[in-house]
Amino acid sequence: MTDDFFDDEQELMEADVAAASSDTDMVEQEAAAASNASESDDAADQKPASGNAARRNDAPPFWMVLAIAAIALILGVVIGYMIGTSATLAELGNSSEQMVQQQDQSDEVLDSTKLPEGHPQLSVDQDGNATVVDSGSSSADDASADSSSANASQE
Repeated sequence: MTDDFFDDEQELMEADVAAASSDTDMVEQEAAAASNASESDDAADQKPASGNAARRNDAPPFWMVLAIAAIALILGVVIGYMIGTSATLAELGNSSEQMVQQQDQSDEVLDSTKLPEGHPQLSVDQDGNATVVDSGSSSADDASADSSSANASQE
């Protein structure tokens, strides 16, 4: 009984070792070519165009790291400002709606002190005492005459 998976893994590992050795050979050839080549721009163009050489990872330049960090910082500030502004506007909208509702309710309370048509209007002072508003009619004179006669009878 043979293990096909194990055999396949062994073949892949041997292929990886062979590719790594060819990569090191290419790197050595590039180093030799760079040391022999002049320091002109043509030396940079003489790099081999193989896929293995393009696979080499170099760190990005420091200015690029700083530029990416600055862009991320600016975007963070802008997005944070927009989120904060929208949350504030939503809260202001809710509070203004509540104020309007409270004002409507207070207007309803004030309207509830008015009497229906046909009844004399009342004036309520801070102590809660209600008096009939003088409308210049004879009923007001009758009310004052009644109050003066009540005062006279009490004495």
